[in-house]
Amino acid sequence: MLVLGLGNTLMGDDGVGVAAVQELKRLGLEGVELKEGGVRGIGLLPVLRGRRRVVIIDAVRGGGGEPGTIYRITGEELAEAEFSLLSLHQLALEHVLALGRELLGGEFPEEIVIYGVEVEKVRPGEGLSEPVERALPRLVKLVLKEVAGDVPCDTGSGQGDQGQPRCG
Repeated sequence: MLVLGLGNTLMGDDGVGVAAVQELKRLGLEGVELKEGGVRGIGLLPVLRGRRRVVIIDAVRGGGGEPGTIYRITGEELAEAEFSLLSLHQLALEHVLALGRELLGGEFPEEIVIYGVEVEKVRPGEGLSEPVERALPRLVKLVLKEVAGDVPCDTGSGQGDQGQPRCG
């Protein structure tokens, strides 16, 4: 299994995916590959090739929740979502995944789950905003449950104003 944190740590809350992977690395997980994907965009395809399960952590804007709200989105749900993952990447993640399905065929991951965190600020500067920083420990716990095979939130209830699944 691969856990991939995306974002730019020099752009405030956009770095939440990288921050989460750094926290997970401190825990010394076995049997899980932890990678910081930065803002590679289409450059993520070689990282995804041949994987069975992938968890991606990224920033979200427009999910309907307050800053710090955590969303769990499957790869299939992402294609239908009314919000988008924040894209400072070369190509938006939803587009990279769609392209990957086409180009990689049977080598595309069987299962992709995305944890998105609603952002407050994305502008030059290091560090996460207070609400996103407060969400980080819960985000790490949710990803740990996901890695263990325990789906950590109900995607059928507790939805935001725009119908997006929330994890808290």
